[in-house]
Amino acid sequence: MDDSIQHVEKPGLEEVEKTEESEKCEAFFTEKDEKKLVRKLDFWIVPLMMFTYMLQSYDKGIMSAATQFGFNDDLGLTTVIGYEADGTAITDNQRYSNASMIFYIGYLVGTYPMMFMTQHFPLSRVIAISTFLWGIVVMSTAGCTNYAGIMVVRLVLGMLESAVAPTFTVLVTFWWTRDEQALRTGLWYCCVGVATAISPLINYGLGQIHSSLATWEPMFLVLGAITTTWGVVLFFTLPDSPHTTKGLNDFERRIALTRLERNQAGTITRDFDKGQFLETFRDPKMYSCTLIILLTGVPSGAIGTFGTIVINGFGYTHFESLALTCPIGALTALSILIVGYVTRKCPGTRYLCIIICALISIAGTLICWFGPRNNKGLLFAGIFLIAVQVAAGGLAVSLAASNIAGHTKKAATSASTFAGYCVGNIIGPLIFGASPGPLYRSGFIGSFVCLCAVVVIASLSWVYLRIENSKRDKRCRPASDYHHLHSIEENLTDMQNEEFRYVL
Repeated sequence: MDDSIQHVEKPGLEEVEKTEESEKCEAFFTEKDEKKLVRKLDFWIVPLMMFTYMLQSYDKGIMSAATQFGFNDDLGLTTVIGYEADGTAITDNQRYSNASMIFYIGYLVGTYPMMFMTQHFPLSRVIAISTFLWGIVVMSTAGCTNYAGIMVVRLVLGMLESAVAPTFTVLVTFWWTRDEQALRTGLWYCCVGVATAISPLINYGLGQIHSSLATWEPMFLVLGAITTTWGVVLFFTLPDSPHTTKGLNDFERRIALTRLERNQAGTITRDFDKGQFLETFRDPKMYSCTLIILLTGVPSGAIGTFGTIVINGFGYTHFESLALTCPIGALTALSILIVGYVTRKCPGTRYLCIIICALISIAGTLICWFGPRNNKGLLFAGIFLIAVQVAAGGLAVSLAASNIAGHTKKAATSASTFAGYCVGNIIGPLIFGASPGPLYRSGFIGSFVCLCAVVVIASLSWVYLRIENSKRDKRCRPASDYHHLHSIEENLTDMQNEEFRYVL
C-alpha cells in the first residue's frame, strides 16, 4: 500500500492555491450554518433509511414468525424424526434451513449487479424501485403451497433486497463527514433490532385473523402491501446526492459539497472506474471488514432464522417464543446505538468496541453450548447476549464506509462487505440445521468459533491501520498539517491520497 501513496515534501504553488481556495470556500458559512444543515439531513434522510431498513429486516424475517402458525407444516419444511425420553419431538429442519439460506444466495447474486446499477442510475431510484418490487414478492409468498414455491420466492426476494444495505453505506458518505458516519450508519443499521422488537407481537396479532386464509398468510399480505406503498414514498422523498437533490437551496448545497470535500473521499460520479474497482480487491481493509461482517453474520443469521424455534425448544410456548424475541431485538438496537454514540464521542474506539461486543456474545454462545437444558431462563440469557454481536457487524459497515475513498471503490467495497454478510447468513442457518433440535450444538459451537475469529481480525486490523497512519505521517506530514490539497473532483482513492488517514 505504501508505494501508492503520493510523496509530498513541500507544497508547491498549485497546492498553496488549492489550500487558499479551500479556506475561502469554508469561510462563507459558520458553524451554526453547518449544524443547521446536519440537523436537516438527520431529520430528513436518516428516518427514510431507518424505516426502509426496518421493513427490509421485517420482510425477510416474517418466515421465522410464520413457523409458529403452521407455515412449516403447510409447506412441508419440517419433519419429526424421533422423540426424546421425555416425549420432546426431535425435528429435521433442513428444508426450512434451505428456504432461509436461499434468500442470502439471492442477496449474494444481486449485490454486484445492484452496485453497477447505482453507478449508472440515480441511487435513490434504484432503492425505491427495488423496495416496491420486493413488497410485491412478499405478498406473493402467501400464494406458496410447497417447498419449491417458497424457494423461488425467497431467492427473488433476496436479489431485490440486496439494493438497500450496500447502497445506504455509500449514501451516508455523500452527506455526513467521516466523524459523523458511524452514528448515522448505526441509526439505520439498528433497525434490524427494531424490526425484531416490534414484529413478534404484530405477527401474533395478524396470526389471529380468522378467515379462509391460512393463519400465516395475512402476515405476508399486510407487510408486503406496506412495503410496496413505502417504495412509492421513497421514489419522491429520498435524495440522491448534494449535486442533484432539489431538497437543498443553493447555500445549503454549497455547504454540503464543502463537507464532502472535507471527507477526502472522492467525488460522486456515474462513471465506473476500472482501476478503483481492481484496487478494491488489493486492499486488506476490504477483506478485514468483509470477514468481520461475514463472521458476525453466522450467529446473526442463525438466530434470525431459528430464534423462535430455538427458544421454543428451551421449553417456552409458541406465544412466549414470539414475545421473547422482542427484548432480543431491543437489545440489538440499543447495543448498535450505544457503540455508535461511544465511537462518536471517543474517536479511535471502533475496533475496540467490535472486540468488546464479540466477547460479550462469546459468553452467550458458551451458555447455550454448556448450559443445563432444564434452566430455560439461563439458556434464554445466552441467546440474549449473542444478539450484542450485531453491533460489531454494524461498526464494520461504518469502517468500510469511513476508511475507503473513491466513488467506485466505495461502491465495490460496500458490495463486497455485504456479500460477506450473505455468506455468513447462509452458513448460520446451515450449521444450525445440521444438528437436530432442540440442542443445536453445532450451531452454538460454530458461532463461538466465528466470534473468536472476529476478536483476532479486529485486533490485527487495529494494529495494521495504526502502523499505516504512522507511516503516512512520517513519509509525508501529519494529517492536521494538510488543508485539502486535493479537490474531490480528482476522485482519489484512500491509497492514492496522502492526506487520507484511517479511522480506528
